[in-house]
Amino acid sequence: MKSPPCPACGGVYTVKNGHAHTGRQRYLCRVCGRPFTLHPPQHRISSETEALVDRLLSERISHRGICRVTGVSRSWFRLHLMKLGKTVQHSFQHDDEPAKKA
Repeated sequence: MKSPPCPACGGVYTVKNGHAHTGRQRYLCRVCGRPFTLHPPQHRISSETEALVDRLLSERISHRGICRVTGVSRSWFRLHLMKLGKTVQHSFQHDDEPAKKA
């Protein structure tokens, strides 16, 4: 059986490198040292679920609770929060100076 080429460098010197937690065969490129899986599954979060997460964030529910209810992973949730943090303006400008104590 011919080993698959490396998706990163295109090298043909690849060897089997165990199995992923899903049971899929893992490979290791001997040229660049990158481990990879052929045809990894793509799990996408739907726009409806993303909108639900956004609504639940405004309801003062814990982050873990939101992940449990919606079924998203905590790592995806953290990335989503970082993405939201880049779109929301955080700066607050004070027009007046604070009052001095007498």
